[in-house]
Amino acid sequence: MNLTEKKWKWNNLQQLNIVVVGGVNVDISGTTETRMMHGDSNPGHVKVTLGGVGRNIAENLARLGAQVSMLTVLGEDANAVHARQECAVMGINLKYAKIVHGGRTSTYLCLNDMDGEIYAAVSDMSICEHITPEYLAQHIDLLNAADVVVVDANIPESSIRWLAENCKAPMAADPVSVKKAGKLQACLGRFVTLKPNRPEASLLTGVAIEGTMGLEEAGQKMLQAGVEKVFISLGGQGVYYTDGCTAGIQPCCPAHIVNTTGCGDAFIAAAVIAYAMGKDICTMAHMGQAASAICAEAESAVSPTVTLEQVLNLMKQTEE
Repeated sequence: MNLTEKKWKWNNLQQLNIVVVGGVNVDISGTTETRMMHGDSNPGHVKVTLGGVGRNIAENLARLGAQVSMLTVLGEDANAVHARQECAVMGINLKYAKIVHGGRTSTYLCLNDMDGEIYAAVSDMSICEHITPEYLAQHIDLLNAADVVVVDANIPESSIRWLAENCKAPMAADPVSVKKAGKLQACLGRFVTLKPNRPEASLLTGVAIEGTMGLEEAGQKMLQAGVEKVFISLGGQGVYYTDGCTAGIQPCCPAHIVNTTGCGDAFIAAAVIAYAMGKDICTMAHMGQAASAICAEAESAVSPTVTLEQVLNLMKQTEE
C-alpha cells in the first residue's frame, strides 16, 4: 500500500514508518568560563551530546510520533555504546546499524569561547564512507517498506545514486552543506522534497540567488528536474516553497532564539511528516517552520520537549 492509498490522520501517526539513511555523531563541546587562552588549559564546562544531520532528523521524527529506523554506521568504541543507549531512549531503531570493526564512531569536537563562538573544531566523520551501496542492499526490504526514506548527504555519492536507482519508497534529502549538496545533483528527480539554503540551491541549479531574486527560477529548475515539493531556506526571512501550482514564502514563527543549530533538521522532519500525511505544500512549509521555531528555543540541536501537539498549536497561533 502506498502513501496515496493510506488514509492518514494526525492521531495515527505512529503507523508512519520512516527510514533515515545518514550519520550518527557524538558531539563533544567545551566552553570556557573566561576568554580563551591559546596554548593553555582553560577552566570551563564540557558537554557530550548526540548529533549528526541524519540522527537529528531521526530524533525529531521520533519525538513527533513516527516510527523511525536508521541505516547508519557505528564504531567499536564507547561512543557507539553511548549512541545506542541514547537512541533507544529516544525511540530511534538502530537495529540495522553497521558496526565497523576497529572503527571510530563519528565524532565532532569543538571548543567555544566564553561567548559561545566557536574557537576551533575537529570533525571526524570518515566512518560514514562505510554506508556503502553493498550495506544498503542488505536492507532493501526495509527501505522499500518505508513510507518515506530520508537521505543525509553526508553519505557517499555512490550510495545516494544506488538509493535513487533501487529504493522504491518516496525519498527526501537534506543537502547538509554547499560542499556536500553536489552529491544530490545527478539524482534530483528521485527526491519528492528537499530543502537547500540559497547557496546550496544555487549550486544545484546554476541560478544566482540574491535575497529573493532568483528563487522562482531556481525552484522551477528543481521542479523540472523532478522534485515534487521544493523548499529554499531564507534563514531569518523564512522559507520559499513551490510545487509548480502554489508558491510563496512562509515566514519564521516567533521564537525566543537560543540556538539555531539543528533548525533545518527539525524543518525537514516536520515537512516529511506533513508530506506523508498528504498535506499540501503550504502546510508542509508552515509545519516545518513551527518545528524550527521550537528547536531554536532549545540549547541542544533537537528540542527535548518537542511534540506534534506543540507544533500544531504553534501553527494555529501563527495562521495568517
